[in-house]
Amino acid sequence: MDKVTLSRAERLRCPCCGETFTLSDALPVVAPPSEPERPARQGGATLPVTLVFDGGSIGNPGRGYGSYRLTVRGKDEPPQRLEFGDNYTNNEAEYDTLLGALEAILRRAKDPRRVELEIRGDSQLVINQINGVWKVKEPRMQARKERVLQLLQQLGKWTATWHPRAKSVKALGH
Repeated sequence: MDKVTLSRAERLRCPCCGETFTLSDALPVVAPPSEPERPARQGGATLPVTLVFDGGSIGNPGRGYGSYRLTVRGKDEPPQRLEFGDNYTNNEAEYDTLLGALEAILRRAKDPRRVELEIRGDSQLVINQINGVWKVKEPRMQARKERVLQLLQQLGKWTATWHPRAKSVKALGH
């Protein structure tokens, strides 16, 4: 089977706990879902999670960074900051921040099929591409989009909504 690999930021380090993780866990590439929103697994309680993410670079390209915040069952968790290294575009940092957050959710979830994830971000490109509204033109972005969809398929239900930058700033504190 084909595997997704990313050329940059192979390993990320959580600034809070120091844990490292990879974005390219070499899982098989699967076709994207026909609809972004899918029903949650039947039976048992669901776990509502809201994810606000934002990524960028100092210079474009430049030093990449990102942060995300999870709200689990209505309780805000502290924002998490990620750093990606040099020669990153803003769009690459946006995608890699989303990937890092999704991997953190999947590591923590006892049963990912019970997670109902609401994704919010100020990147029109990322939100519209993962929702299937906009096409992906660059291979680097295509690999990231496929990986995002692959991770999202492990969840019970998900939605992705664009919001203005001011809402990201308010949620993430920057």
